[in-house]
Amino acid sequence: MSLEASTETPHSDAEGQFSLPLEPVSTEPIPSDAEPNTLDNLTINLVNPSAPRFDSLWVSMSNGEQLHLRHFLPNNLSSSTKPVERVFMLHGEAECGRIFYDNSGQGLAGYLVSLGYEVFVADLGARGRSLGSDGRVSELTTRQIITEAIPRFLRTIELHNNDTASQDSVHLISNKATIWVAHGFGGVLLSAAWARLSETQRSASRMIFFGSRRKLQSSDRWARQFARIFSHPLVSKLINWYQVFPAKLLKLGSSDENPDWYHCYAKWMSQDQWLDPEDNFDYKKALKAQPVPPTLHFAAEADAVFAHVDDVRAFVDELGPHDARLMVLGDITESDKQYDHLSMLIHPSAKIDVFSILDQWLIEQVATMPNAQKTITDTNTYDGGFMSHDKVDLDAELATKCPLETETPSNIDPLQEQSSIVLCA
Repeated sequence: MSLEASTETPHSDAEGQFSLPLEPVSTEPIPSDAEPNTLDNLTINLVNPSAPRFDSLWVSMSNGEQLHLRHFLPNNLSSSTKPVERVFMLHGEAECGRIFYDNSGQGLAGYLVSLGYEVFVADLGARGRSLGSDGRVSELTTRQIITEAIPRFLRTIELHNNDTASQDSVHLISNKATIWVAHGFGGVLLSAAWARLSETQRSASRMIFFGSRRKLQSSDRWARQFARIFSHPLVSKLINWYQVFPAKLLKLGSSDENPDWYHCYAKWMSQDQWLDPEDNFDYKKALKAQPVPPTLHFAAEADAVFAHVDDVRAFVDELGPHDARLMVLGDITESDKQYDHLSMLIHPSAKIDVFSILDQWLIEQVATMPNAQKTITDTNTYDGGFMSHDKVDLDAELATKCPLETETPSNIDPLQEQSSIVLCA
Protein backbone atom coordinates (compact mmCIF):
# COMPACT_ATOMS: atom_id res chain seq x y z
CA MET A 1 0.00 0.00 0.00
CA SER A 2 1.08 3.56 -0.53
CA LEU A 3 1.04 6.52 1.78
CA GLU A 4 1.28 8.82 -1.23
CA ALA A 5 -2.47 8.75 -1.63
CA SER A 6 -3.31 12.02 -3.33
CA THR A 7 -0.42 12.71 -5.68
CA GLU A 8 1.22 11.06 -8.64
CA THR A 9 4.14 8.98 -7.52
CA PRO A 10 7.43 8.80 -9.42
CA HIS A 11 7.62 5.20 -8.31
CA SER A 12 4.83 4.01 -10.60
CA ASP A 13 5.52 2.44 -13.98
CA ALA A 14 3.47 2.65 -17.19
CA GLU A 15 1.14 -0.07 -15.91
CA GLY A 16 0.61 1.67 -12.59
CA GLN A 17 2.75 -0.82 -10.66
CA PHE A 18 4.74 0.61 -7.77
CA SER A 19 8.40 0.17 -8.59
CA LEU A 20 11.69 1.89 -8.99
CA PRO A 21 11.81 4.19 -12.02
CA LEU A 22 12.71 2.38 -15.23
CA GLU A 23 15.68 3.24 -17.37
CA PRO A 24 14.74 4.68 -20.80
CA VAL A 25 14.41 2.11 -23.55
CA SER A 26 17.42 1.98 -25.85
CA THR A 27 17.02 3.44 -29.33
CA GLU A 28 19.48 0.94 -30.77
CA PRO A 29 17.75 -1.64 -32.97
CA ILE A 30 17.28 -5.12 -31.59
CA PRO A 31 18.61 -7.81 -33.94
CA SER A 32 15.87 -9.06 -36.21
CA ASP A 33 16.80 -12.70 -35.66
CA ALA A 34 16.48 -12.46 -31.88
CA GLU A 35 14.27 -15.03 -30.20
CA PRO A 36 11.08 -13.48 -28.73
CA ASN A 37 11.87 -14.67 -25.22
CA THR A 38 15.24 -12.88 -25.17
CA LEU A 39 13.94 -9.39 -26.00
CA ASP A 40 13.83 -8.24 -22.38
CA ASN A 41 17.45 -9.16 -21.76
CA LEU A 42 18.64 -7.76 -25.08
CA THR A 43 16.94 -4.43 -24.52
CA ILE A 44 18.30 -4.02 -21.01
CA ASN A 45 21.80 -5.14 -21.95
CA LEU A 46 21.88 -2.43 -24.63
CA VAL A 47 20.83 0.17 -22.07
CA ASN A 48 23.01 -1.07 -19.22
CA PRO A 49 25.48 -3.87 -20.00
CA SER A 50 26.16 -4.36 -16.30
CA ALA A 51 22.50 -5.05 -15.49
CA PRO A 52 21.83 -8.53 -14.11
CA ARG A 53 20.67 -11.27 -16.44
CA PHE A 54 17.11 -12.39 -15.87
CA ASP A 55 14.43 -14.68 -17.20
CA SER A 56 10.76 -15.29 -16.44
CA LEU A 57 9.10 -18.40 -15.08
CA TRP A 58 5.38 -19.05 -14.67
CA VAL A 59 3.98 -21.20 -11.90
CA SER A 60 0.69 -22.96 -12.69
CA MET A 61 -2.06 -22.83 -10.09
CA SER A 62 -4.95 -25.26 -9.74
CA ASN A 63 -7.47 -22.59 -10.82
CA GLY A 64 -5.62 -21.96 -14.10
CA GLU A 65 -3.79 -18.78 -13.12
CA GLN A 66 -0.11 -18.53 -14.02
CA LEU A 67 1.93 -16.72 -11.39
CA HIS A 68 5.07 -14.94 -12.54
CA LEU A 69 8.50 -15.50 -11.04
CA ARG A 70 11.28 -13.15 -12.20
CA HIS A 71 14.68 -14.83 -11.94
CA PHE A 72 17.90 -12.82 -11.67
CA LEU A 73 21.38 -14.26 -12.11
CA PRO A 74 24.61 -12.70 -10.86
CA ASN A 75 27.02 -11.77 -13.64
CA ASN A 76 30.17 -13.83 -14.20
CA LEU A 77 28.71 -16.69 -12.21
CA SER A 78 30.72 -19.34 -14.02
CA SER A 79 34.03 -17.72 -13.03
CA SER A 80 33.04 -16.99 -9.43
CA THR A 81 34.62 -18.91 -6.57
CA LYS A 82 32.04 -17.68 -4.04
CA PRO A 83 29.22 -20.09 -3.17
CA VAL A 84 25.84 -18.83 -4.37
CA GLU A 85 22.65 -18.72 -2.33
CA ARG A 86 19.14 -18.43 -3.72
CA VAL A 87 16.80 -15.70 -2.48
CA PHE A 88 12.98 -15.76 -2.70
CA MET A 89 11.13 -12.42 -2.56
CA LEU A 90 7.41 -11.86 -1.98
CA HIS A 91 5.69 -8.47 -2.28
CA GLY A 92 3.03 -7.10 0.03
CA GLU A 93 -0.61 -6.05 -0.18
CA ALA A 94 -1.84 -4.33 -3.36
CA GLU A 95 1.66 -4.52 -4.88
CA CYS A 96 3.66 -6.62 -7.31
CA GLY A 97 7.22 -7.89 -7.44
CA ARG A 98 8.48 -4.67 -8.99
CA ILE A 99 8.74 -3.22 -5.48
CA PHE A 100 12.07 -5.10 -5.42
CA TYR A 101 13.60 -4.30 -8.81
CA ASP A 102 13.78 -2.30 -12.00
CA ASN A 103 15.17 -3.41 -15.33
CA SER A 104 18.47 -1.57 -14.95
CA GLY A 105 19.49 -3.57 -11.89
CA GLN A 106 18.45 -1.09 -9.20
CA GLY A 107 16.43 -2.01 -6.13
CA LEU A 108 16.97 -4.71 -3.53
CA ALA A 109 16.96 -7.58 -6.04
CA GLY A 110 19.66 -5.93 -8.13
CA TYR A 111 21.66 -5.09 -5.01
CA LEU A 112 21.65 -8.71 -3.85
CA VAL A 113 22.53 -9.91 -7.35
CA SER A 114 25.53 -7.55 -7.33
CA LEU A 115 26.67 -9.28 -4.13
CA GLY A 116 26.53 -12.67 -5.85
CA TYR A 117 23.09 -13.93 -4.80
CA GLU A 118 20.65 -15.59 -7.21
CA VAL A 119 17.25 -13.94 -6.79
CA PHE A 120 13.67 -15.04 -7.56
CA VAL A 121 10.92 -12.38 -7.26
CA ALA A 122 7.26 -13.44 -7.22
CA ASP A 123 4.14 -11.79 -8.63
CA LEU A 124 0.94 -13.05 -7.03
CA GLY A 125 -2.24 -13.32 -9.10
CA ALA A 126 -3.54 -10.54 -11.41
CA ARG A 127 -0.54 -8.25 -11.02
CA GLY A 128 2.89 -7.78 -12.49
CA ARG A 129 3.33 -10.28 -15.31
CA SER A 130 1.11 -13.01 -13.87
CA LEU A 131 -1.39 -14.50 -16.31
CA GLY A 132 -4.82 -16.07 -16.40
CA SER A 133 -7.09 -13.64 -14.55
CA ASP A 134 -8.47 -12.10 -17.78
CA GLY A 135 -8.31 -8.55 -16.46
CA ARG A 136 -10.10 -9.39 -13.20
CA VAL A 137 -8.70 -9.64 -9.72
CA SER A 138 -7.12 -12.93 -8.83
CA GLU A 139 -9.46 -15.60 -7.50
CA LEU A 140 -6.82 -17.09 -5.22
CA THR A 141 -7.80 -17.06 -1.57
CA THR A 142 -5.37 -16.18 1.18
CA ARG A 143 -5.26 -19.83 2.22
CA GLN A 144 -4.46 -20.87 -1.36
CA ILE A 145 -1.57 -18.41 -1.44
CA ILE A 146 -0.25 -19.82 1.84
CA THR A 147 -0.79 -23.52 1.18
CA GLU A 148 -0.46 -23.69 -2.62
CA ALA A 149 1.16 -20.65 -4.26
CA ILE A 150 4.12 -20.17 -1.92
CA PRO A 151 5.00 -23.91 -1.83
CA ARG A 152 4.84 -23.99 -5.65
CA PHE A 153 7.08 -20.95 -5.92
CA LEU A 154 9.60 -22.66 -3.64
CA ARG A 155 9.36 -25.92 -5.56
CA THR A 156 9.86 -24.11 -8.86
CA ILE A 157 13.02 -22.49 -7.50
CA GLU A 158 14.29 -25.86 -6.31
CA LEU A 159 13.68 -27.53 -9.67
CA HIS A 160 14.85 -24.71 -11.95
CA ASN A 161 18.07 -25.67 -13.78
CA ASN A 162 19.22 -27.89 -10.95
CA ASP A 163 21.37 -30.20 -13.07
CA THR A 164 24.46 -30.61 -10.90
CA ALA A 165 26.59 -30.81 -14.04
CA SER A 166 25.47 -27.33 -15.07
CA GLN A 167 28.21 -24.72 -15.29
CA ASP A 168 26.28 -22.45 -12.95
CA SER A 169 24.45 -24.76 -10.58
CA VAL A 170 27.69 -26.30 -9.25
CA HIS A 171 28.25 -22.99 -7.43
CA LEU A 172 24.97 -23.24 -5.50
CA ILE A 173 24.99 -23.84 -1.76
CA SER A 174 21.54 -25.38 -2.26
CA ASN A 175 18.99 -25.64 -5.06
CA LYS A 176 16.45 -24.31 -2.55
CA ALA A 177 15.84 -20.71 -1.56
CA THR A 178 17.71 -20.32 1.72
CA ILE A 179 16.91 -16.61 2.20
CA TRP A 180 13.29 -15.40 2.19
CA VAL A 181 12.49 -11.70 1.83
CA ALA A 182 9.08 -10.03 2.06
CA HIS A 183 7.50 -6.59 2.19
CA GLY A 184 4.35 -5.67 4.11
CA PHE A 185 1.67 -8.34 4.22
CA GLY A 186 4.01 -10.63 2.29
CA GLY A 187 5.88 -11.18 5.55
CA VAL A 188 2.67 -12.37 7.19
CA LEU A 189 1.99 -14.75 4.28
CA LEU A 190 5.52 -16.17 4.32
CA SER A 191 5.38 -16.68 8.08
CA ALA A 192 2.00 -18.40 7.78
CA ALA A 193 3.37 -20.63 5.03
CA TRP A 194 6.35 -21.52 7.23
CA ALA A 195 3.93 -22.62 9.96
CA ARG A 196 2.17 -25.02 7.58
CA LEU A 197 5.06 -26.30 5.48
CA SER A 198 6.68 -29.65 6.14
CA GLU A 199 10.17 -29.75 7.62
CA THR A 200 11.75 -30.46 4.23
CA GLN A 201 9.92 -27.51 2.64
CA ARG A 202 11.17 -25.02 5.24
CA SER A 203 14.24 -24.16 3.22
CA ALA A 204 14.94 -20.70 4.71
CA SER A 205 17.89 -20.31 7.05
CA ARG A 206 17.26 -16.53 7.31
CA MET A 207 14.32 -14.20 6.67
CA ILE A 208 14.17 -10.45 6.05
CA PHE A 209 10.91 -8.52 6.46
CA PHE A 210 10.30 -4.89 5.47
CA GLY A 211 7.36 -3.22 7.22
CA SER A 212 5.57 -6.46 8.06
CA ARG A 213 2.90 -6.62 10.74
CA ARG A 214 -0.25 -8.62 11.33
CA LYS A 215 -2.40 -7.00 14.02
CA LEU A 216 -2.88 -3.24 13.99
CA GLN A 217 -2.68 -2.22 17.64
CA SER A 218 -0.74 1.03 17.52
CA SER A 219 -2.21 3.97 19.41
CA ASP A 220 -1.35 6.33 16.55
CA ARG A 221 -4.53 8.23 15.64
CA TRP A 222 -4.04 7.84 11.89
CA ALA A 223 -3.62 4.09 12.29
CA ARG A 224 -6.77 3.86 14.40
CA GLN A 225 -8.71 5.95 11.90
CA PHE A 226 -7.53 3.72 9.05
CA ALA A 227 -8.62 0.62 10.96
CA ARG A 228 -12.10 2.05 11.64
CA ILE A 229 -12.70 2.99 8.02
CA PHE A 230 -11.15 -0.15 6.55
CA SER A 231 -13.24 -2.48 8.73
CA HIS A 232 -16.49 -0.51 8.56
CA PRO A 233 -19.53 -2.74 7.80
CA LEU A 234 -20.52 -0.53 4.87
CA VAL A 235 -17.09 -0.94 3.28
CA SER A 236 -17.38 -4.71 3.72
CA LYS A 237 -20.80 -4.74 2.03
CA LEU A 238 -19.55 -2.66 -0.90
CA ILE A 239 -16.59 -4.97 -1.46
CA ASN A 240 -18.87 -8.01 -1.35
CA TRP A 241 -21.18 -6.32 -3.85
CA TYR A 242 -18.49 -5.29 -6.35
CA GLN A 243 -16.30 -8.34 -5.65
CA VAL A 244 -13.12 -6.28 -5.48
CA PHE A 245 -11.13 -4.18 -3.06
CA PRO A 246 -10.33 -1.17 -5.31
CA ALA A 247 -6.82 -0.36 -4.08
CA LYS A 248 -5.93 1.49 -7.29
CA LEU A 249 -9.05 3.67 -7.15
CA LEU A 250 -8.44 4.49 -3.49
CA LYS A 251 -4.76 5.28 -4.17
CA LEU A 252 -3.79 2.60 -1.66
CA GLY A 253 -1.77 0.46 -4.03
CA SER A 254 -1.08 -0.55 -7.59
CA SER A 255 -3.10 -3.78 -7.71
CA ASP A 256 -6.66 -4.50 -6.65
CA GLU A 257 -7.37 -7.35 -4.25
CA ASN A 258 -10.26 -9.80 -4.05
CA PRO A 259 -12.90 -9.94 -1.26
CA ASP A 260 -11.25 -12.94 0.39
CA TRP A 261 -8.05 -10.97 0.84
CA TYR A 262 -9.99 -8.01 2.25
CA HIS A 263 -11.90 -10.07 4.82
CA CYS A 264 -8.78 -11.99 5.88
CA TYR A 265 -6.70 -8.80 6.16
CA ALA A 266 -9.44 -7.05 8.17
CA LYS A 267 -9.82 -10.04 10.47
CA TRP A 268 -6.13 -10.51 11.12
CA MET A 269 -5.66 -6.77 11.56
CA SER A 270 -8.23 -6.56 14.34
CA GLN A 271 -8.09 -9.84 16.27
CA ASP A 272 -5.62 -11.16 18.84
CA GLN A 273 -5.97 -14.68 17.51
CA TRP A 274 -4.20 -15.52 14.25
CA LEU A 275 -6.48 -18.14 12.75
CA ASP A 276 -6.87 -19.29 9.16
CA PRO A 277 -10.19 -18.00 7.76
CA GLU A 278 -11.04 -21.36 6.19
CA ASP A 279 -9.91 -24.11 8.57
CA ASN A 280 -9.09 -22.16 11.77
CA PHE A 281 -5.47 -23.30 11.73
CA ASP A 282 -3.73 -21.50 14.62
CA TYR A 283 -0.67 -19.83 13.11
CA LYS A 284 0.52 -18.29 16.35
CA LYS A 285 0.46 -21.64 18.13
CA ALA A 286 2.20 -23.38 15.23
CA LEU A 287 4.96 -20.75 15.10
CA LYS A 288 5.69 -21.19 18.79
CA ALA A 289 6.26 -24.87 18.09
CA GLN A 290 8.14 -24.25 14.82
CA PRO A 291 9.61 -20.73 15.05
CA VAL A 292 11.02 -18.98 12.04
CA PRO A 293 14.81 -18.88 11.52
CA PRO A 294 16.92 -15.79 12.34
CA THR A 295 15.04 -12.80 10.98
CA LEU A 296 15.88 -9.16 10.28
CA HIS A 297 12.88 -6.85 10.63
CA PHE A 298 12.79 -3.31 9.21
CA ALA A 299 10.32 -0.69 10.43
CA ALA A 300 10.10 2.98 9.43
CA GLU A 301 9.39 5.82 11.83
CA ALA A 302 7.18 7.56 9.25
CA ASP A 303 5.15 4.40 8.52
CA ALA A 304 2.42 5.25 11.01
CA VAL A 305 -0.45 3.37 9.36
CA PHE A 306 0.60 0.25 7.50
CA ALA A 307 3.43 -0.99 9.74
CA HIS A 308 3.91 1.15 12.85
CA VAL A 309 7.04 0.31 14.81
CA ASP A 310 4.92 -0.97 17.71
CA ASP A 311 2.97 -3.25 15.37
CA VAL A 312 6.15 -4.62 13.79
CA ARG A 313 7.51 -5.29 17.26
CA ALA A 314 4.31 -7.16 18.17
CA PHE A 315 4.60 -9.22 14.97
CA VAL A 316 8.15 -10.18 15.97
CA ASP A 317 6.73 -11.62 19.18
CA GLU A 318 4.16 -13.68 17.26
CA LEU A 319 6.79 -15.49 15.21
CA GLY A 320 7.94 -17.75 17.99
CA PRO A 321 11.26 -17.97 19.86
CA HIS A 322 13.55 -16.87 17.07
CA ASP A 323 16.71 -14.79 16.76
CA ALA A 324 15.15 -11.41 15.88
CA ARG A 325 16.78 -8.12 14.92
CA LEU A 326 14.59 -5.01 14.54
CA MET A 327 15.99 -2.00 12.69
CA VAL A 328 14.05 1.26 12.92
CA LEU A 329 14.63 3.53 9.92
CA GLY A 330 14.52 7.28 10.41
CA ASP A 331 15.81 10.08 8.20
CA ILE A 332 16.66 9.56 4.55
CA THR A 333 20.26 10.49 3.79
CA GLU A 334 20.70 14.12 2.71
CA SER A 335 16.95 14.68 2.88
CA ASP A 336 14.42 16.31 5.16
CA LYS A 337 12.14 13.27 4.77
CA GLN A 338 11.88 10.02 6.67
CA TYR A 339 11.56 6.47 5.37
CA ASP A 340 8.02 5.12 5.09
CA HIS A 341 6.35 1.90 3.93
CA LEU A 342 7.52 2.13 0.32
CA SER A 343 10.59 4.33 0.38
CA MET A 344 12.51 1.86 2.55
CA LEU A 345 12.74 -0.23 -0.61
CA ILE A 346 12.47 2.14 -3.56
CA HIS A 347 14.17 5.38 -2.53
CA PRO A 348 17.61 5.78 -4.19
CA SER A 349 19.24 6.32 -0.79
CA ALA A 350 17.96 2.97 0.47
CA LYS A 351 21.03 1.29 -1.04
CA ILE A 352 23.22 3.10 1.49
CA ASP A 353 20.82 3.55 4.39
CA VAL A 354 19.00 0.21 4.32
CA PHE A 355 20.49 -2.40 2.01
CA SER A 356 23.99 -2.06 3.47
CA ILE A 357 22.58 -2.96 6.90
CA LEU A 358 20.93 -6.03 5.38
CA ASP A 359 24.25 -7.03 3.80
CA GLN A 360 26.07 -6.64 7.12
CA TRP A 361 23.43 -8.73 8.88
CA LEU A 362 23.75 -11.53 6.32
CA ILE A 363 27.51 -11.55 6.79
CA GLU A 364 27.02 -11.65 10.55
CA GLN A 365 24.58 -14.55 10.25
CA VAL A 366 26.98 -16.60 8.15
CA ALA A 367 29.55 -16.25 10.92
CA THR A 368 27.14 -17.34 13.66
CA MET A 369 24.80 -19.65 11.76
CA PRO A 370 26.02 -23.00 13.17
CA ASN A 371 25.48 -21.78 16.74
CA ALA A 372 22.21 -20.08 15.87
CA GLN A 373 20.84 -23.15 14.13
CA LYS A 374 21.84 -25.38 17.03
CA THR A 375 20.27 -23.01 19.57
CA ILE A 376 16.97 -22.97 17.71
CA THR A 377 17.00 -26.73 17.17
CA ASP A 378 17.64 -27.42 20.85
CA THR A 379 14.81 -25.14 22.02
CA ASN A 380 11.53 -26.92 22.75
CA THR A 381 9.72 -24.35 24.87
CA TYR A 382 8.97 -20.66 24.67
CA ASP A 383 8.89 -18.51 27.77
CA GLY A 384 8.11 -15.23 26.04
CA GLY A 385 11.72 -14.03 26.13
CA PHE A 386 14.54 -13.60 23.65
CA MET A 387 16.79 -16.60 23.27
CA SER A 388 20.38 -15.40 23.49
CA HIS A 389 23.56 -16.60 21.87
CA ASP A 390 26.85 -14.96 21.00
CA LYS A 391 26.50 -12.59 18.06
CA VAL A 392 28.70 -10.05 16.33
CA ASP A 393 27.15 -6.59 16.64
CA LEU A 394 26.70 -4.38 13.59
CA ASP A 395 29.59 -1.97 13.28
CA ALA A 396 29.21 1.50 14.80
CA GLU A 397 28.72 3.25 11.48
CA LEU A 398 25.74 1.10 10.51
CA ALA A 399 24.29 1.22 14.01
CA THR A 400 24.14 5.01 13.94
CA LYS A 401 22.08 5.06 10.73
CA CYS A 402 19.03 3.66 12.47
CA PRO A 403 18.32 2.38 15.96
CA LEU A 404 19.03 -1.28 16.57
CA GLU A 405 16.55 -3.02 18.83
CA THR A 406 17.60 -6.26 20.50
CA GLU A 407 14.85 -6.11 23.12
CA THR A 408 16.53 -8.66 25.34
CA PRO A 409 14.65 -10.46 26.68
CA SER A 410 11.52 -10.13 24.50
CA ASN A 411 11.41 -12.64 21.70
CA ILE A 412 14.42 -14.38 20.21
CA ASP A 413 12.73 -17.72 21.49
CA PRO A 414 22.60 -20.74 -10.88
CA LEU A 415 22.14 -21.19 -14.09
CA GLN A 416 22.95 -21.00 -17.78
CA GLU A 417 22.45 -17.59 -19.39
CA GLN A 418 19.10 -17.74 -21.10
CA SER A 419 15.67 -16.17 -21.12
CA SER A 420 12.94 -18.74 -20.95
CA ILE A 421 9.30 -19.31 -20.17
CA VAL A 422 8.83 -22.25 -17.84
CA LEU A 423 5.51 -23.65 -16.70
CA CYS A 424 5.66 -25.50 -13.41
CA ALA A 425 2.83 -27.41 -11.79
